[in-house]
Amino acid sequence: MLAVGRLMMNSTVEIAERLVSIVDLQQEILTAVADPEKVVHVIVEKVHELTGGTGAMVELVHDEDLFYLAASGTASAFVGFHVPIDGSLSGRAVREKSPMRCDNADLDPRVDGEACRTIGVRSMIIAPLLHGEVVLGALKSISTQAGAFRDIDAYVLQILAGITSSALVRARELRERQASEQRYRMLFDKNVAGVFRSTRSGKILDCNDALVEYLGYGSRDELLAREAWELYQQRSDRQHVLENLERDHAVRNARIQFRKKDGSPMIGILNMSVIPSDDGEEQLLGTMVEYKTGDQ
Repeated sequence: MLAVGRLMMNSTVEIAERLVSIVDLQQEILTAVADPEKVVHVIVEKVHELTGGTGAMVELVHDEDLFYLAASGTASAFVGFHVPIDGSLSGRAVREKSPMRCDNADLDPRVDGEACRTIGVRSMIIAPLLHGEVVLGALKSISTQAGAFRDIDAYVLQILAGITSSALVRARELRERQASEQRYRMLFDKNVAGVFRSTRSGKILDCNDALVEYLGYGSRDELLAREAWELYQQRSDRQHVLENLERDHAVRNARIQFRKKDGSPMIGILNMSVIPSDDGEEQLLGTMVEYKTGDQ
C-alpha cells in the first residue's frame, strides 16, 4: 500500500469521489456476481475510468502465461491475448505478489516491449489478484501516454484488485454450486428409484416422480403435502428407521412396509442417510424401490 502521506497530496474531494465510485461499482458487481463473464466486464469497463487510464484488463494465470480474460478501452481488442509470465511486468506482479507501476514502457527494461507496442501501452499500473496466498492473476490499467498515472490511481487500482479477486472467487463458487445442483437435480429427477428428502420431524421437502408413482399419488405436490409418517404402515416403523439412522448413521437395504395413497401396503427397500442443509439443520436423503417376490 502507498503511504497515507503521499495520498494526502491529492485533493480530499477527489479521493472522496473515487471512493463513492468504488462503492457504486461494488453494487454493480453484486447484481452480476452469479455471472462470471458479466462480473469481469463490469469491472474492466470501470477500472480505466477510475484510474485515469485509456484501457484495462483482467489477466488470469494460465500455465506459464497470463491470459487476458476481459479488456476495455484501448485494450478491448486483445481479449484472449497471452503474455508470458517471465519477462513481463504483470508476471513480476504475479510472482512477487506486489503492485507494479511503469511510467514509460519505452524505457523500462522490466516490461515486455513487444507486447506493449502491440497493444499500444506507454504506461501502466498493475495489482495482483490474490485469494489468500494464491495468485489468480492481475488487474491492469494502461494508458497510451507516458506518465499517465499518479499515486492515487495506483492506490485505487489496489482497492479494485481486492474487490475483483473476491468477485471472481464468489462467481466461481456460485457457478460450481449451480453446476453441482443441476447434476443433483438430474440424478434426483431421472432416478428409477423413488428419491426423497425430508426432515427428521417428518416434513417431506422434495421427491421425484418415481416415488410418486410407487406410492400411487397423482403428483409431487400431492405427495409433498403429506407427512413422512403417513407413508409408513405403522408410525413405529419410521421411528425404528430413525433409531437405526441415529445409531449407524445410515440405513441400507432395509425392507419397510409402506402405505400407498389408497391404503394398500407395499414393501419397499429403503436406503437413507443424513445430509447437511444451508440453514445448518440436518436433513434425510433417501431412496426407495418396490420389493417384489423373488428379489434378493
